[in-house]
Amino acid sequence: GEAMLRGATVVLRRALSGGQGPEPGQVPGSARLEPSLLRFLVCPLSKRPLRYNEATNELINEELGIAYPVIDGIPNMIPEAARTTQKKPPAEGSKQP
Repeated sequence: GEAMLRGATVVLRRALSGGQGPEPGQVPGSARLEPSLLRFLVCPLSKRPLRYNEATNELINEELGIAYPVIDGIPNMIPEAARTTQKKPPAEGSKQP
């Protein structure tokens, strides 16, 4: 249940940080995503691969025009946490003026 999920989060966090805390001089919340994780991560909405933008520390879904933040090296892939990066394409069947 919940305890197992919490334990998995701690293990994942430890694995992502290389076993130590943040590197000296690093701002909390600025840890980068481990590049090897990218091949396992897909958008929860479209189930498509995501592109990592190192400059903004976000996972980008070009197709939907949204970006998921990466916090302490851990992607926050809750749809409500995503921000819009561009105008979304019109929905199927809708007429554009």
